[in-house]
Amino acid sequence: MLVYQYDGTLEGFFCCVYESVYQKERPEAVEPEGAAQCRLFPPRYIETDPERAERVRKAIPAKISPEALDLVETVFCSYLEDKETHLLYFLLRGFKQGCGFLRAGFSDPEMSILLGARRHLMGEAHLLKGFIRFADVGGSLVATITPKNYVLPYIAGHFATRYRNENFLIFDKTHKAALLHENRHVRIVPAEDIEFPAFSEQEEEYRALWKSFYHAVAIQPRKNHRCRMTHCPKRYWENMLELQEEIAAPQTQRPY
Repeated sequence: MLVYQYDGTLEGFFCCVYESVYQKERPEAVEPEGAAQCRLFPPRYIETDPERAERVRKAIPAKISPEALDLVETVFCSYLEDKETHLLYFLLRGFKQGCGFLRAGFSDPEMSILLGARRHLMGEAHLLKGFIRFADVGGSLVATITPKNYVLPYIAGHFATRYRNENFLIFDKTHKAALLHENRHVRIVPAEDIEFPAFSEQEEEYRALWKSFYHAVAIQPRKNHRCRMTHCPKRYWENMLELQEEIAAPQTQRPY
């Protein structure tokens, strides 16, 4: 039972594709280094080679289509289970058949899995553009998110345009990464953990005002808890200032 293991980067995954194509192998699975899997035989570790990775990156749009490369890069950022294996089989099929099967879309079982993962990632990125709550810390804006997908590359442009004159940081606690915007330059860096300093008195006042505004504009007779959870899933509430108190409050204390 052949299993590839790699360093977890997109370039490392492309090297696994290279190994599969040129060794004429079809591994049972491709997994990132450190994956907790119980196997009878040890996996084969595939070293990351930038030249091989670039050859694969260029071959995808040339032999399949540019859309295929975009799909691979997007799904790689998703939280799809066993995504590397799905993507490898997709590329092997594309190198063999060309781009024809891409037109099948969701009607193709294999394509449906990848397209569904991309749709979930893009949907989460869209929601976070509205759900992220910033706080002012020392003149810079900071926020924490806990997304399922690795969405930082897909929300960077939105916030860089919206707050082009501001310095800000968005910490992705799930994927241990931070989006930094400083002097109109954007970069994403690894970040194991970030502890923000205590908020200033003025920031605490602004936070209290925002909570008061949120409750003041609510129309009590029209409150619909189930509808709100449909449009604003509860897993985002822990990072939304106006809803944090409701997470801690017992269900019986909610008037809706």
